[in-house]
Amino acid sequence: MMDMYTIFGIFFLLVLMQLIGMRLQVRAYHKAIRRLHRQGNVGIGGRRGKLGPGYVIIIACDNEGMIVDSEIMKGMTIFSHFKKEKDIVGKHISQLKQEYMNLSKSKQKFYKGYIQALDALEQRLELPGCQEV
Repeated sequence: MMDMYTIFGIFFLLVLMQLIGMRLQVRAYHKAIRRLHRQGNVGIGGRRGKLGPGYVIIIACDNEGMIVDSEIMKGMTIFSHFKKEKDIVGKHISQLKQEYMNLSKSKQKFYKGYIQALDALEQRLELPGCQEV
């Protein structure tokens, strides 16, 4: 049977590993924001998974509202990294938001983070015709 010091030591190591992993993810998050901010205005959104993986999406657009780049971090572990999200590049933020709003409620829940990021960009740009749907 393990003694208390061994159990405490294992617990301490696990917490330490979690803290290091969390620090690395925060650093990657800040790097991704800086990288995308160089390309234009930035909107950030996210969705937490209850039991499954969640995601954080960062969308960059120009002053006219055209998406120039985006990155997404999906997953549940500290080993998740930001990856390019190429499917939305080249679309206008109001057009893309309208596409998401036309989806079923369950699909809208999945794209909640995307909608958050697009809302943030619309507010930042104050584009005409970009009102709440």
